Amino acid sequence: MIVSTQLEKTESSLGLNYFLVIDAEQAIRFIDGENRRVICNAGNGVVFHCALMPDGKGNFQIFVNQERRSRLGWVLGQLVQVEIEKDQAKYGLPISDELSEVLLQEQEGSTLFERLTPGKQRTLIHWSDNVKNPEIRIRRALVMVRHLMNQRGEVDFKLLNQEMKEENQRNRKL
Repeated sequence: MIVSTQLEKTESSLGLNYFLVIDAEQAIRFIDGENRRVICNAGNGVVFHCALMPDGKGNFQIFVNQERRSRLGWVLGQLVQVEIEKDQAKYGLPISDELSEVLLQEQEGSTLFERLTPGKQRTLIHWSDNVKNPEIRIRRALVMVRHLMNQRGEVDFKLLNQEMKEENQRNRKL
């Protein structure tokens, strides 16, 4: 569905947030219970997985980060058109082949990963996959799965990042 909307912003304790307002009547087509995940095609090759977030006034918002706004040349108040479709991905965003393979090979880690909340799963997928180098994606996936097993299914992001730094240092010595 193509939606015409305006780029707006609000300030919160987390800083400035830029977003697109999606009318409730349009948004309801994509909401399935608690699942509000969609794919937003903003044009110019900018396609991203996101959630329709309630705005507290009966409508919904799609947040648009600085990188996407810059790439699209969008400015505050600009009227834009985006195409929205229901996100059918299992985790609400794509998962790399590297992470998929590690989860296939590490059954205990995979079981612990599946028990996490969808939001934590997406955060870990993004953390693991948000690099271009496939070797680093494999390393991150392995560190993440080991972390889950060592922490009995809990995620300590500060510790996870420290474990990744240590793994990177070990790798540099090789």
